Amino acid sequence: MTSDAARDAVDSRHLAVVRVVADAGSFTKAARALHISQPAVTATIQRLEGALGVALFERHARGVVPTDAGRKLAAHARRMDALLDEAVADVTERREQLAPLVIGASTTIASGLMPRLISQFRESEGAVSVRLVVGNTTRILSDVRERRIPLGLAEGPSRAPGLHLKRFLDDTLLPVVAANGPERPRLESGLDLPVLWREVGSGTRTVVERALKKVGRRPEQRDLELGSTAAIRKAALLRLGIAFLSRWSIDEDLSHGRLRAVAVDGLAIRRRFSWVMPSAQLSGTAARFHDYALGAVDGLTTS
Repeated sequence: MTSDAARDAVDSRHLAVVRVVADAGSFTKAARALHISQPAVTATIQRLEGALGVALFERHARGVVPTDAGRKLAAHARRMDALLDEAVADVTERREQLAPLVIGASTTIASGLMPRLISQFRESEGAVSVRLVVGNTTRILSDVRERRIPLGLAEGPSRAPGLHLKRFLDDTLLPVVAANGPERPRLESGLDLPVLWREVGSGTRTVVERALKKVGRRPEQRDLELGSTAAIRKAALLRLGIAFLSRWSIDEDLSHGRLRAVAVDGLAIRRRFSWVMPSAQLSGTAARFHDYALGAVDGLTTS
């Protein structure tokens, strides 16, 4: 057969079969990987061998081993796959660069930190469309894990199965009361105020509950449980109890004298804000926002 005829007999699908058989070492395993029948794999290899005039695989009782020609052809197939991946990545990267920013944030981060980051990012990158998904930490982890969102910021977790977590910045939870509230609220038996808790599943709830347990304070019937940072803040302003709020979410309340921080003996609550990603690699607008935020973090303040 002439070289032109041999060239006409080989296409990318045939090369893919050669590569998979070489990697699998078996026509049967290659058929499963390619989702075709084993006779179809055998027939493809036989047609190629006839067209090229060389044996591509040596048959053995336990499978097949590529010949020198088979190894060379499989190597070319891998290069073609890589070139195809590069072509697809080049096109989709350009498309993703124009895509909206879709990001999730747990409620404290969404209300206290995310508006600043998004505003600065849009000033830097242009009027990028933004969709911010807000929920407690459990929901953000689930949304990223299930690929409903490509990137999240959450409070508290240091590990999560199936996800890549990366430290962003540290936070302090301050015990606060209304500025016109009791003069010396303390978490001591007989002198403590009702605690304003977040709901179970919240990263804030987990961190605060663990910290208060160390000083002998557990949830009580007279406490309140509220489902958002905004509700907790409002309840504190109405003198319904003591709240533990991120310094990022109450800087204006402290500076304008609406809330005041109080000392609680033996208590200091610190936690971590973490990026939540399905893997260590990001792409498109989510990657640009992540990189921008890392560069902007030193300029963020709470005053």
